[in-house]
Amino acid sequence: MSEQKTKSNAPWILGIVGIFLTILHYACAIACSAGLAGLGGAAGDAEGGARAADNSLMFGTVAAGIMFVCFILSFFGKSKASGFTGFLLIVGGITSICMSIPHFSAAGVAAGIVYMCSGISSICNRKKIKA
Repeated sequence: MSEQKTKSNAPWILGIVGIFLTILHYACAIACSAGLAGLGGAAGDAEGGARAADNSLMFGTVAAGIMFVCFILSFFGKSKASGFTGFLLIVGGITSICMSIPHFSAAGVAAGIVYMCSGISSICNRKKIKA
């Protein structure tokens, strides 16, 4: 009797967890940008506060965009291109971690780690075939 190995659903389940963490990360980026603008206005340097707020919001938006692409890619973890998808998820996870560190956003770093785990699981799915 031959043993059948089925592909795991972990990549897309981790993708769903990752998108919720991404939403938290983006909410944090918006709150930080509003706080920086308020601090700049209170210190009398409204232009500097607005510039800091714009930079914070830009980094948060770029990181959230990368994480959203990772969320879409996580659904292809059981397809024939699961090895390539896993590689892209790992690269996206590393990039989102690097983009989240300047914000001190634990949710962004956690989402990046979740996407990296999803990529590893997707690469492992590539090796599972029916015997």
